[in-house]
Amino acid sequence: MGKHTNLVVGLDIGTTKISAVVGELTAEGGLEVIGVGHRPSKGLRKGLIVDIESTAEAMALAIEDAEVMAGVRVGGVYVGLGGGQVEALTTEGSIELATKEVTAKDVQQVLETARLLALPANTEILQVVPIEFRLDGEVGIANPVGMVGSKLGIVAEVTTATTPVLESVRKVTQAARIDVLDIIPTQIACARAVLSDDERQLGVAVIDIGGGTSDIAIYGGGTLRHLCSLPVGGNHITHDLAVGLRTPVAEAERLKKQHGCALLGLMKADDMVAVPVLGSKVMQSTPRKLIGEIIEYRVEEMFALALQRIQQSGCYAGLAAGIVLTGGAAAMPGMGQAAEAIFELPVRLGSPLNIGGLADLVQNPMYTTSVGLALLGRDHILAATSTPTSRKGVGSLFQRLATWWQNFF
Repeated sequence: MGKHTNLVVGLDIGTTKISAVVGELTAEGGLEVIGVGHRPSKGLRKGLIVDIESTAEAMALAIEDAEVMAGVRVGGVYVGLGGGQVEALTTEGSIELATKEVTAKDVQQVLETARLLALPANTEILQVVPIEFRLDGEVGIANPVGMVGSKLGIVAEVTTATTPVLESVRKVTQAARIDVLDIIPTQIACARAVLSDDERQLGVAVIDIGGGTSDIAIYGGGTLRHLCSLPVGGNHITHDLAVGLRTPVAEAERLKKQHGCALLGLMKADDMVAVPVLGSKVMQSTPRKLIGEIIEYRVEEMFALALQRIQQSGCYAGLAAGIVLTGGAAAMPGMGQAAEAIFELPVRLGSPLNIGGLADLVQNPMYTTSVGLALLGRDHILAATSTPTSRKGVGSLFQRLATWWQNFF
């Protein structure tokens, strides 16, 4: 298997699973999925890497599985970082214009001012996402190049992570012999995979329900407005079932997947389920509705907490396109209806959009992040090659930046 230069790889390091997606760029600039791989993740707790060796082994095996399916050898990968490891804040910056007409150099310079914020010790910037530009008294500008004024400002969303967390990612990928091209917030990757342009424009929140955490990204006016994370996920539902039913955790996970439902009203009253009793070989006949009651309570709590965080961000009123749920736990029956009851907004289940190849294989919420990372890698390549190398000027620079922002965010 030889290495190919038109490949992109997304690697999602989750609490319960590690997944890799290999995509190939088409001549038209699209992305075809040609290989996927996933392995159980045992070296993370609530999104934090706590066991370098086991995590590195799972990562290497997931990528190897994807390589075998694709029949290729891959180079660098785009790695997702999520959970409470990523922080976000809105910042502003401005510059005085040397000339009256805004140039791409001015845009680049004002973008850099957004990075000049006081960060806590051992903190690094992951991404700076422009929300809007401002020129003198005019606000809400998407592309200021060519406009006339004296003072150019920017409002941007800055995502950060602590140096120890990033060092752990770098150490584990190095142990797995993986070349990291970029580390990207998983919230941005999920949104890239599941949102349409209309949803980004109208206003939408993506909730990615992982094993240990649930990540939220909010878009409006075509750009990122806010991101955050909740310390609850699918594993908490499993734990509640294990405690409530007095059954082993592995059995609770099985029961959740086979018989779980997030809305009690969707379940039949007389359904019974055989549940293994903890510490014995006895099987206890249990009403399926008891499983539903336990799940419904935790899911309501999870969505209520998400609603509170979205309201605190000031973005709730702008969610004209509603809520998009993704992540492994989002596929549970009743999740959409339960979310609609809490948010009082339209809710849909999100799966990867606008991909070819093995698209049916990744039409599963568990692959959303890794597909989104691969799509972002494709966007990066297209942005870097959209302008011929012979055209090296301010205009071509801004064109590359604009292409990157439009596709990436």
